[in-house]
Amino acid sequence: MSLDRSGVRSLAIAGARLLTALLPLLALGALRLFPEISSGTLQDWVEPSFMLAAMAACGAALILLMADALRSGRVRTLADATGLGLVGVTLAAITLDGSTLIAAAGALVAGVSAAGVVFLAGSLLGAFSADGPRGRIAGVVASLVAIQATLVLVLLAGGMAIDDRILPLLLLGPAVLLGLAAVTSSDAPARAVALGLAATATLAQAFATPGIEMLPGMVGLVLAAAVLGVSAGLRLRGEDQAPALPPAFPVTLPLPLLPPSAPVGLLEARADAEDSEPARLARELRATLEELITTRRTVGMQRAEIERASAVDQLTGVASRAAVLERLRLEAAEARRYDHPLAVVLLDVDDFAALNHLHGTATGDTVLREVALRLRLRAREADALGRIAADAFLAILPHTDELGAIGFADAVRNRLSARPILTDAGEMPITLSVGIALMRPGAALSEDELLAAAEEALASARAAGGNVIAFDRAHGLARIDDHRGPPRTPEAEPEVEDDGTR
Repeated sequence: MSLDRSGVRSLAIAGARLLTALLPLLALGALRLFPEISSGTLQDWVEPSFMLAAMAACGAALILLMADALRSGRVRTLADATGLGLVGVTLAAITLDGSTLIAAAGALVAGVSAAGVVFLAGSLLGAFSADGPRGRIAGVVASLVAIQATLVLVLLAGGMAIDDRILPLLLLGPAVLLGLAAVTSSDAPARAVALGLAATATLAQAFATPGIEMLPGMVGLVLAAAVLGVSAGLRLRGEDQAPALPPAFPVTLPLPLLPPSAPVGLLEARADAEDSEPARLARELRATLEELITTRRTVGMQRAEIERASAVDQLTGVASRAAVLERLRLEAAEARRYDHPLAVVLLDVDDFAALNHLHGTATGDTVLREVALRLRLRAREADALGRIAADAFLAILPHTDELGAIGFADAVRNRLSARPILTDAGEMPITLSVGIALMRPGAALSEDELLAAAEEALASARAAGGNVIAFDRAHGLARIDDHRGPPRTPEAEPEVEDDGTR
């Protein structure tokens, strides 16, 4: 069976289109054949530059496709514009966040998947067209809303951590969607080539390793956007050219058949309005992107504020339990590494439950705030304070030995004994039970072991009746002071001054 010349030409054209669509995968395969090239690293500016080029190509093609959709009303053209917009805003979100395609894998998967669904929907609805200017404008508005909604999804997915081992499987889905959209676009060869490039670019990105292998995928996206944009521009140019009059058409018309001047002016005004429509859409899209970027920054600031608020106990103003335990972990690691002493002091308000029951929780809150304030006034800048339970506080004292820990605890206890706390229910004499745990130079205690030793010492102080300072088991659960009588006066019990060395 022999092929005629037209059949050979058709096969050659089909092969050239298939080869063009497979360029990203072919480029990735070529890099894999030369490990000395593919193993190289990219400069920090290379990947952002290619992403900016891809965004510019998507933006230019988006404007041309929107203009084509407004003139023709084709649903497939509008779907192509929406899909390119989704890819463009995905790259914009990743770039403006200062991230990379590998680091922001969640955002990339979400954006390209949404674009694949839109492109495939355009292939299935290619025979439909919007009727009238209102229908076309409504379609453009729906497209912009879809782009904005998908950008919100991309921003939310940007914070998701994705294992590198499952990233190829996640990107396989959008690649299949783009491939199906390309296969079902046999009546539009340029669209089929562009979507084939996008599909193979997604596959190349899925199997690429950080470095030079990232380039084929990004170049494929640029080429896909360029093909769609150029085809839309050619359609617009072809529609702008008026059809030539046939040679047999009479060139002499009677004067009564000439159109009046008023309708001509109206037609010119309408043409000017249509010519300005792409510019208006570009302005609206730019304003939408700027609004979304501002929203992203606001969300980031609110997230930072929430994280800061979660690290502070709202009642007392000292660190929360999670924050002070994290500080204990860091200080314990520093003490083990540099062989310096570390003291952990656990302070508990005596009979706090009875005080709450007798005077109410408002009085109890006032007592806790005042105790926290006196602790903060006594602590050094390098110390850490936190509320670790309803009526218990944890003080972390770096570079502090037994004498320094005793001086800190005794000074706080004496201040509370000498100066009762003024509340709405009157003056409240408050006492503290104190447990102290120490890590001496050369010891290798973990933060959990230190906290457990301090809790054990605090239990010993409570067992003694309260208003007592007790050490951990390393000191034999020694109690420094068994005094439980009436508070001493400032003259009888001078405060221990803090010289900053403890």
